Amino acid sequence: MKRLYTFFTDDLLFSLSLLVALISCAFGRFSLDSIDFKVIFCLLGLMLLVKNFEKLGILTYFADKMIDYSANTRSLIRNIVILSFISSMILTNDVAILTLMPIYLTIIKKFPEMENKVFGAVLLIVAANLGSSFFPFGNPQNLFLFSYYSLSTLTFFKWSIVLLFSSTLFLLVSFLFIKKSVIPTQHTSIPTINKNKTVFLSMIGGFILLGIFNALPYYIVIPIAVMILAVYDKHLLTQLDYKLLGTFIFFFIAVGNFAQVELLSSFIKVQFTTSTRTFFGSVLVSQIISNVPAAILIAPFTDQSQALFWGVNVGGLGTIVASLANLIGFKLYKAYYPTQSKTFLWQFSAVNFVFLLFFLFFFAFIL
Repeated sequence: MKRLYTFFTDDLLFSLSLLVALISCAFGRFSLDSIDFKVIFCLLGLMLLVKNFEKLGILTYFADKMIDYSANTRSLIRNIVILSFISSMILTNDVAILTLMPIYLTIIKKFPEMENKVFGAVLLIVAANLGSSFFPFGNPQNLFLFSYYSLSTLTFFKWSIVLLFSSTLFLLVSFLFIKKSVIPTQHTSIPTINKNKTVFLSMIGGFILLGIFNALPYYIVIPIAVMILAVYDKHLLTQLDYKLLGTFIFFFIAVGNFAQVELLSSFIKVQFTTSTRTFFGSVLVSQIISNVPAAILIAPFTDQSQALFWGVNVGGLGTIVASLANLIGFKLYKAYYPTQSKTFLWQFSAVNFVFLLFFLFFFAFIL
C-alpha cells in the first residue's frame, strides 16, 4: 500500500489525468481513436534518443560550446531561448523542448549559484510554444486547422506572421529582466565525442524526424527506431518517464469522451459565433484541456478560423496543461531538480500569466 501511495502521490499531474480520464468514461464511450498514437510513439522515440545522446556526452558537449559562445548569463539564456524559438518552427515545440531543455539543464548544473535559471527554463518553453506557431507543421493544432479549414499557404502566413512579430518583441523585452552575471571560467576540458556512435544515433534521429514529418509512415519507422535503440542500450529503457506518456494518453481519453457529450457540443455551438468570443473562448478552453484538443473540439462548431488559430496558439500559454509541450518541459526540469517543482510551477505560472495578458490585450485590439 505504501508503494502504491508513493506511486500516485509522486506525480500528482499523472494521477489527476488518470482520475479525469476515469470520470470522463461515465460521459462518453471510450475509443482508441481518441488517443493520438503518433504523438505517443514520437514522444517515446525522442525520449529514448535524448537519453542515448545524454549518455554519450553529446548534451554536455553542446552545453560547453554554448557556454563558450556566451559572454554572461543573460546572453547564455538569451541564446538558448532564441534557439528554442527558431528551432520549434521546424522541429515542433515538443521536439525543441525535448532536445534543448536537457542541454540547458546540463548547462545550469555546472553553475549552482547561477540566478534566473528557472526563469530561463520557463522562457525556453514559452519560446518553443510561440515559435512553433509560424509554420503549419510547427505544432499539431496548426497542422489540424490548416487541413480542416483548407487554408491557403498565403492565408496561413498572414495570420502567423502577426504572432511571430508580437512574440519576438515580447521575448526581447523579457530578456531585460535577466540579471547579467559573469560566467565562471571552466577548468574542465570539452569531452571527446565518439564520432561513430554519434553518426549512428543521428541517423536514428533522422528516421524519427522523417516519421514525425510524415515523410515515412510513423507507425513503421518509429517503432523500428525504438527497437534499435532498445537493443543498442536496453538499460536506458528503465530510465524513461513512462508517467509522462501515461499523462498524454489519459488527456486524450478524457477529451475524446467529453467531446461526445451532447450538452457540451450544444454549448460550444452557441459560444463560438463571433471572432472575439471564439478567440477568448479558445484561449479559455486551452487552459483546461490544452490547445491541441481545444482546436479539435471547437473547429467543427465555428467558421471563425482566424480567431480560433490565434486563440489556440496563444492559449498554449497559461496553465501547465495549456500545452502538452508545457508538461514535457516541467517533467524534464523536475527530473533534474526534483526539489524545485513548486518553485518552477510558481515562476511558470507568473511568467505565462504576464505573456498571456499581453497577447489577450494585443489581439483584443486587432480583432
